[in-house]
Amino acid sequence: MPPVERFDLEATIALILNALSAVVCTVGFQAAVHGLIVALIICLVALIAMKRQSKTAQPLLVVFRKISIFCVVLSVPGVICLVTSGKLPQVNQLELNSFGLIGLWALVTAHLCMEEMNHQWFGVE
Repeated sequence: MPPVERFDLEATIALILNALSAVVCTVGFQAAVHGLIVALIICLVALIAMKRQSKTAQPLLVVFRKISIFCVVLSVPGVICLVTSGKLPQVNQLELNSFGLIGLWALVTAHLCMEEMNHQWFGVE
């Protein structure tokens, strides 16, 4: 009869916390970096629209500010990991694709832009 391994709760909890911190730090940081790239593109479009005196400039700047603040907050755990250990934790089987993250942020940005334009142009005060 083979020997039975004992369940180690402390080791299991430590493994779960390590995996959670790796996912939060790595995925959050990479998503935040891609979000900041999309926010900078929105800012550039807003500045061009402002130069042309377009009605869309103000809502785009508001969306830029919202996304930038969210991405800075989202990147804090990853920045802390980078400062303390010099690298992000390794996430073994997870592979993030830049096209997917930029697509995610494009959808979020499109929604926020439409909501902000709707609020500023047609909002009842």
